[in-house]
Amino acid sequence: MALLLVGVIASGLIYTHPAYAHNFGGDESASWLAKISEIKTEVANVAKHAGQKDTINYYADALGEYWNSNNTKEMGERNALLAQEIPATINATLDDARNGNQSMVNDDVTKLGGYLDESIPVRVDQSKLDNSTVQALAVTFVLKEALEKYGNALNSTVDLNDMSQMGSMSGNMSGGSMSNMAPSTIVDANAYENSVSLATSAQQMFNDMASKNPSISDNSKISNGFAKLVQDLNGKADVNTIMNDVHVGIHPTLIAAYNIQTIPEPAVPEFPLPAILIIVSIAGVVVATRFKSQLGF
Repeated sequence: MALLLVGVIASGLIYTHPAYAHNFGGDESASWLAKISEIKTEVANVAKHAGQKDTINYYADALGEYWNSNNTKEMGERNALLAQEIPATINATLDDARNGNQSMVNDDVTKLGGYLDESIPVRVDQSKLDNSTVQALAVTFVLKEALEKYGNALNSTVDLNDMSQMGSMSGNMSGGSMSNMAPSTIVDANAYENSVSLATSAQQMFNDMASKNPSISDNSKISNGFAKLVQDLNGKADVNTIMNDVHVGIHPTLIAAYNIQTIPEPAVPEFPLPAILIIVSIAGVVVATRFKSQLGF
């Protein structure tokens, strides 16, 4: 039993990552702004691959994540025309792309962009549209998707959106540590392209937002963070480098500069997890010692 307790104490001492993360609260307006950017990103990628059915099927699945029957229903409650035209134009874009009709795909993408832009004031109040915190939160949502897709591209078992896994090299991760900049091995080219394009879209969203908020002094620092992220993605950097770019290079400054509220991890705030394990372990040793004493050991 003593050995077991020592093992528990040791596990507490070697545990290096407290339970922490940038968990962003749900905001319908920010989610909608992110959705619009994501759909535009996906259909732009579809247009690049007209006639390539396997790639188009990948993006069809991605689009299905961003627009589903529930979105159509909710839009129908506010604008029946857009509820009909948005999904219809998404489907037309995919069909024309599968048929290799580049000209029609380009027209579809332009038409869809117009409908999506029209949907913004329908779904988002003007006060939210003018709110830089809402806009910044939308940027973090698109970044989240970019990290998820990059993890898929590398077939990584590490959740790139989980800060507590930074530095972990377990699972099917490709590439090296942060000091080893050898390109990672891409196992899903579509997911890789998607991750880069989503990160680039998030970068553009931030640049647009920053231009409307020139008084925020940290804009240049955040902009540099985005530039490094996109550069590292294009260079197929390892997951730790990409996670560091986002969770250290972008998120903290973006959160502070634009007053984004995060949801704390459920934990005892007075003690990090290693300290809790040590305290519990020591208490167990004391109890075990007294128990042995009572039994005459």
